[in-house]
Amino acid sequence: MLGWEPSGDRVRVTTERGRYEAGRLVVSAGAWIGQFAAPLAGAAVPERQVLGWFQPNDPALFRPDRFPVFNALFEEGRYYGLPIWGMPGLKIGRYHHLDETVDPETMNRDCTPADEALLRTAIARYFPRANGPTMGLAPCMFTNTTDEHFVIDTLPDCPQVVVASPCSGHGYKFCSVIGEILADLATTGKSASDLSLFRLARLRAT
Repeated sequence: MLGWEPSGDRVRVTTERGRYEAGRLVVSAGAWIGQFAAPLAGAAVPERQVLGWFQPNDPALFRPDRFPVFNALFEEGRYYGLPIWGMPGLKIGRYHHLDETVDPETMNRDCTPADEALLRTAIARYFPRANGPTMGLAPCMFTNTTDEHFVIDTLPDCPQVVVASPCSGHGYKFCSVIGEILADLATTGKSASDLSLFRLARLRAT
């Protein structure tokens, strides 16, 4: 999608392949949401994250039957991780990583020694038996609102447009219910779920 514009009570969308018109539009553009939904420009901010996988000296200790998914507030910050699953190595990340807000088009997608060091610091201190070779590092993006809650709403001046920014790195975990909510908003204009926490108005008030 290159852009959209209201067309009466409908919406006209421009893409690389042509122009289309529909009664409703759902905009769920991840880190690019601010470019396509003006109320979220500056309020949904992309941030660079890096995840790491580290090889334990005793992998059996870090398999799902022995080691849980965790989300822990340490002295160094809030870290999260998963046991060995699919890819070898304990997976770990730190919320807000190096506190880098980014342009999604130009974000550095190479991992650096500083990225690895930040993750290994927590591994070495809190999970020393997993402090083995680095199996892999991967960058990604979180899109954070000021209160780190999702945005799921219609645009105030264009109610035929639904915006969805399931933010802060955890939106995908709720994709089935969010998909159902968006389908309801797009087809009926309302949802049976309580969306008060996710309204756009709260961001304009802060």
